[in-house]
Amino acid sequence: MILNTYRYIAGALRVHYWVLTLFLFCACFLGSPYARAQNSPDTEKHLYFYHVWGFLKYHHPALAVGNISADSLFLRYLPPLDNASTQKEVNQVLALMLQEVGMPGTPKVTPSLNKTPHAFLLRNLDDRWRTRSRYLNADNRKALQTVFDHRFTDEKHQYTYVRYNPYGGTMPNEPAYEIPKEENVPYALRMLALAKFKAFVDYLYPHKYLMDENWDMVVQDFIPLFSQAGSRQAYETALLGLNARLDDSQAFPFFRQLHYKESIFKNKFYPPFDYKVIDRRIVVTNLIDPELCAKSNIQVNDVLEELDDQPIDVWVSALENVLSVSNRSALWAKVGEWGDNLLFRSADSDTKVLLLRGNDLISVNLQLIDPLQPDKAQLIDQYFKKRLNPVKKKKGLQWIGDSIAYVQINDTERLSEDVQIEDIGKRLDSLFNQIIAAKGLILDLRGTPDNSDFVYEHLYRKFGTADNLFARYYLLNPETPATYSYLARREAYFPTNITPLGAPRPAKVVLLVNGSTQGIGEWLAMNLQHLFPEAITIGQQTAGADGDVKRFYLPGNYVVECTANAVFYPDMTTTQRIGIKINQEVKSTLKAMQEKRDEPLDRAIELINAN
Repeated sequence: MILNTYRYIAGALRVHYWVLTLFLFCACFLGSPYARAQNSPDTEKHLYFYHVWGFLKYHHPALAVGNISADSLFLRYLPPLDNASTQKEVNQVLALMLQEVGMPGTPKVTPSLNKTPHAFLLRNLDDRWRTRSRYLNADNRKALQTVFDHRFTDEKHQYTYVRYNPYGGTMPNEPAYEIPKEENVPYALRMLALAKFKAFVDYLYPHKYLMDENWDMVVQDFIPLFSQAGSRQAYETALLGLNARLDDSQAFPFFRQLHYKESIFKNKFYPPFDYKVIDRRIVVTNLIDPELCAKSNIQVNDVLEELDDQPIDVWVSALENVLSVSNRSALWAKVGEWGDNLLFRSADSDTKVLLLRGNDLISVNLQLIDPLQPDKAQLIDQYFKKRLNPVKKKKGLQWIGDSIAYVQINDTERLSEDVQIEDIGKRLDSLFNQIIAAKGLILDLRGTPDNSDFVYEHLYRKFGTADNLFARYYLLNPETPATYSYLARREAYFPTNITPLGAPRPAKVVLLVNGSTQGIGEWLAMNLQHLFPEAITIGQQTAGADGDVKRFYLPGNYVVECTANAVFYPDMTTTQRIGIKINQEVKSTLKAMQEKRDEPLDRAIELINAN
């Protein structure tokens, strides 16, 4: 990883200083013994210590039932590990830890007899570190094998069982270790954070095998960063870089909780206008501070081509190393959030901008807003209150012309908001009858669903078939951490207490998706593709983060989120990182946006109107 980082830096010396600083953790490497430390005895002994500790945490019955605290065990043996100077001494420390936890007295685990194809997902299972390791001595390898043979197999594990939520939630019994933001997290807790993160990915993250980089190498690279983090900001920077390595769009929000994110991202100052990111450029959509925009010569529909002499694409590419996303489509869909302010990074209240207005390229000095100033805060508040309270739509279905029904997945509750709960089904059934008689139906999934029951229950009741098995969902297999078992319970895919009517389907159905279609949105898209087999799915690559969300705490009171389980199509095509299946790629273009057109929607209308 570090070689790739240096190649990038060496090939990008022309890039502005603030672009370079977006390689946040990389900056820590410059002038440090980072590259040499990767294979040093210190990093290697820590890596194996984390291996053994994480293995015990998730396999040993004494830890699994809470008789031994995993965190306390780690903190007790970290000092002697640090004092060990040879491989032999490290093995002695590990032997003492294994001796303390003892060998399990539970019966030997009998391998599963389930030979059904694709019953288990085994791609993350890799025990070579303990079975073939030349670093661990024979006695320690034997002890670890004994623990594995007599491992804990019950569902109610101290560190994995979430009551009332078998699909995800916050992992239990992980202390937050809250520390005032002005103080650094102590060394021992920093190393515990890294070990926890490693063990979580090793045993509870279903998509470890899809990560771009080898996870053990990543952890080994980050050992000196966590060890040498001399400030809270340096610790947060290391966490940020580690989180980005998940390559998971569900993990994207991690940066929002950082105390020092303004210092890390250099984004104290905000643009005086609202904007959208289209075709890898920034388009001004509204003015938040008209006076400041006038001083900066900024107008609505201006297209920002460069910031501080660098193309927007360069600025966004730098973010890939510090933000977790499954794919680039998701990154571009997320970086345009005004409140996150990920694009306008400047240490000063002004920045150089090259913009396109009509056919003219104009260079301006953009003056930025300090949102802490009371008058600017008031302008921002007034603008977003207005933006977040759009004009109320009419009751009932939206129609394009008089023959195409248009339903937005983030606006389905409005369809039945004025009826009693017991009458919702009747209201929606009457609307579905209108859709059946229409020329076609456009279902727009470019947003966060407001009520998944609209698809799961109501559309299924009207149009579904008996077995709506549109996906294969894999949950953590409690018998063997790091493996996942197929969820065969039919109610996960459709309501088994409902007999579908199997009504005639709409003449034509088009699904719209893009990088903002994520998680439950992707899950519902798969369901709709199955409910309407002739549907055409168009748009752009989805976020590639299907399934529910797991959360776990790290020292310093930080919460990591990631995709909890694995989702596949029935043919075992994965959706993680790739996104859902798309029939036609249709991108939104700059020209269409300036003309206030929605190109994917226009294309959907064309498909329905075509003979």
